[in-house]
Amino acid sequence: MGGYVLKNKKIITLIASVVLLGGISLYFGITITKFNYNQSAVYQDKVISDVYTDKSSYKPNEKINYVIDLKNDTGKNYAGTLKINFKHLNQSVEMNTVKVDLKKNETKQLNLEWVAPKDDYTGYFLEVYAQQSNKLIDHRNTAIDVSSDWSKFPRYGYLANFPEMDKNKAKEIIDNLSKFHLNGLQFYDWQYKHDEPLAGTMAKPAKTWPDIANRTTSGETIKTYINLLHDKNMMAANYNLMFGAYEDYATRGVKKEWGLYKDTEHLEPDFFSLPSSWAINNVDLMNPANKDWQKYIFEKENEVMKVYNFDVFHVDTLGSRGTLYDYNGNEVKLDDTYTDFLNNAKKALNKKIIINTVQEFGKIPVAKGADVDFLYTEIWPPSYAPYSAIKRTIDNDLEYAEGKKASVLAGYLNYGEGAGDKFNENSVRLADASIFAAGGAHIELGDTGMLANEYFPNDNVEMTPSLVSYMRKYYDFLVGYENILRDNMKAVDTTIEIQGVEVSDDGSANSVWAYSKENNKYQTVQLINLLNRDENRWRDDNGTCKSPEVKKDFVLRLYVNNAKVKGVSMASPDLNGGSSKELKFIKKKDLKGSYLAINVPELQYWDTIYIEK
Repeated sequence: MGGYVLKNKKIITLIASVVLLGGISLYFGITITKFNYNQSAVYQDKVISDVYTDKSSYKPNEKINYVIDLKNDTGKNYAGTLKINFKHLNQSVEMNTVKVDLKKNETKQLNLEWVAPKDDYTGYFLEVYAQQSNKLIDHRNTAIDVSSDWSKFPRYGYLANFPEMDKNKAKEIIDNLSKFHLNGLQFYDWQYKHDEPLAGTMAKPAKTWPDIANRTTSGETIKTYINLLHDKNMMAANYNLMFGAYEDYATRGVKKEWGLYKDTEHLEPDFFSLPSSWAINNVDLMNPANKDWQKYIFEKENEVMKVYNFDVFHVDTLGSRGTLYDYNGNEVKLDDTYTDFLNNAKKALNKKIIINTVQEFGKIPVAKGADVDFLYTEIWPPSYAPYSAIKRTIDNDLEYAEGKKASVLAGYLNYGEGAGDKFNENSVRLADASIFAAGGAHIELGDTGMLANEYFPNDNVEMTPSLVSYMRKYYDFLVGYENILRDNMKAVDTTIEIQGVEVSDDGSANSVWAYSKENNKYQTVQLINLLNRDENRWRDDNGTCKSPEVKKDFVLRLYVNNAKVKGVSMASPDLNGGSSKELKFIKKKDLKGSYLAINVPELQYWDTIYIEK
């Protein structure tokens, strides 16, 4: 790896505001050196082994505790400084310097503090650089989300296993997920039965119970997890199906008159089948529009919420079910029932609401009329197979909700049996680049690692250590640049060219996928490298996706109407841990119009170029 090159530009005197443990000295009136770095340098792991915060997100003006883990792997004693830089995009908000003395192979942990700025819904980068004798030898970043409500920039994950467990083990799981800045977790299949989610009674809840797959769930583990999430400013989501009832539902007061049927004579109830080893053979489906079903299931969910302090009711669906009828033979347009069910659930439960609009079924009425926190869509090939389907789905969310609701996708990578037991890092990075660049988030990370299919407890495909490391960087990037990725960015109709390179605006195979968006402060260009991708399908069922063909030192032409540009910067989760770099550019004109000729140093998987107006 190439090292950093320090170039003294300007000396700034600041007052440090840090608290240090472990014998590291605290000093004031320090000098901080502004420096440039070599673009090829990435994390060295010579001195800084990790940087992370104590919570997943913060309120404005909230105290932030952050940790810098140190280990001296330089091969000799280390006496130097740590430069700590808090940045919003390419602007430094605050810088501090800390002296560090480490013997060979010595480890230390620094526990430091920073107060979140007053600006709400803002992402920051926390950059830490290790310097010795005027030479920069290590660098590591994390990100900070300052948001008073998770729904503005949701980063959704999951929990799928709830056995009796040691509280320290549960804490270890949540501490790890917090490092990816997940601000909400779905508790998947935690409940006793779909139509009776609480095991036991409110007065005497069961200590343990079998879930739908006959796995043992512990009530104490559920409570422990919820408390741990709240300590991290994370939301706990109670998962259940909108209209599911175990096949013996009549024994619990559910009536067949509430059901959905495939015929007008109520002879063929709609249901879905389960594996033979599970608790039941079928889950029968109720009519979400039926007020008696609503009253029943909301009462049951209220019991749950009084015993377990969930923040969110996560409503699952099954997408289109074809032509259905109620008990009296009237056709039920299932997607038209969602909004009424959700808004009544909101009133009955007084909790936040999310619904899975599978394949966008029911999304338009939900986006326009339902009181949900954000839009959540599970997408499936073949109709959602190409990369362009990812962006189209997220663009639809922004359009249908008029930019007022964020977008989260559920899409399962390396789904086919031929994928093997390890995730293909290339396909995961390209899929997440496609989702994040378009302005969405991806439910994929949880207690089992990463989702490979729709049954969340399935853990047959593992993340490699390299993929885990890059997911940390990608989620840092999603947070640090949330204001130019997800903050109501609107499409810009423009032309983007790279000489000698195939450029597409639809994620075509063997191209650089390029498009532009803007808000009132910035215009962005997203570059996603599909040059070595022989097909345009994001899921990569067989895990054969190759690494992209890296492009270096090229000129990008961005045709613009507004020639007034304050500056051009670039950031990438693949380079320098996401730290921004100013780019050289010149304004030119040809027969097509005015354009910016921007010098881009490198494209691996994904670059974000942002132009300050």
